[in-house]
Amino acid sequence: MPDPASFLARLLPLAAGGLALGAALAVSPPASAQQGKDVEQPAALVKAAQAEGQLMIYSSSDENQSKTLLAAFEKRYGIKGSFIRFPTGPLMQRFSTEYDAKDVRADIVSVSSPVPFEQRPDRFANVDKSVLPNLGKWPEFRTAGKHFVWTTDLVALAYNTEQLKPQDVPKTWSDLADPKWKGKFLLTDPQVADNYMGWLDAVERAQGMDLLRKLAGQNYKITQSGASGAQMVAAGAYVFNAPTFASFSARLLEKKAPIAVQYLEGPAIMSPRSIALVADAPHPNAARLYLNWLLSEEALKLTCSISPTSLAMAPDSSRGCIAVRGGVEMRFDVPEERKRALAKALGVAH
Repeated sequence: MPDPASFLARLLPLAAGGLALGAALAVSPPASAQQGKDVEQPAALVKAAQAEGQLMIYSSSDENQSKTLLAAFEKRYGIKGSFIRFPTGPLMQRFSTEYDAKDVRADIVSVSSPVPFEQRPDRFANVDKSVLPNLGKWPEFRTAGKHFVWTTDLVALAYNTEQLKPQDVPKTWSDLADPKWKGKFLLTDPQVADNYMGWLDAVERAQGMDLLRKLAGQNYKITQSGASGAQMVAAGAYVFNAPTFASFSARLLEKKAPIAVQYLEGPAIMSPRSIALVADAPHPNAARLYLNWLLSEEALKLTCSISPTSLAMAPDSSRGCIAVRGGVEMRFDVPEERKRALAKALGVAH
């Protein structure tokens, strides 16, 4: 596992004027969010979870994060964890199809949007301190009964370091409209996930429709995933991909691929990641054990070491994560009519 400080230093070669490490979202946790001690896993829960012996997670996050966390969980409890990763839209479509067919396979769902949990709360189990004791140290405004915000991530740009020097990389969302980038970059389709649409909504509210129309004329290419976008940028097919998240570049950086991350301003935009227990989960005890462990100090520090992120309970970098101190948190209540208008102005819908 890479040292967090050196890992972040390699991942974030930010140019002067760019968003600095530790500059992000202004969210001050209430007193209830103060650092607290872990609650030991109940012995009966551990025994029941080990009897189930396995766990399935549906997640839209970077696969390296899921692999690393599940490996640590298996080492501690002897429970084999598996995961399926897709962008939020296709992932929730698969989950819904299985749920409707009474063929529930997921125990936990983790996506960068509260919308799936709020639209169909009947498909998810209640989560509170009685279910997950370690949730007691979480800020109340980050919990919602059927899900809770686990981490928050800055929307970013990933660029090829062999094609661009740090000082030449865009520093604001408006910079993407510079004619010199025409036909050279990869745009993640904001229609594939609520958090990418939240990015588009935030950019328009800050900069207006004119910027979106300018971007529409940039002859960009479309990708359906930040993960595939990072791969194509590292391969040199495009000079950069945006919007994206730093976690998608983390594994490539470990392999010394020519890729780096720039956090853009105008505005800096934060995306919260929600996670929930599935109602009628095949392995409910293993799911509860995993989520309670995920909220432990061991897992929180491990989460911060895997890739740049911020903890919803501690936006102060105390566990090795990115500190967050200024910016805009994206909205998820964007009306459908506005979504269509934004997508049309950007040129990704007709």
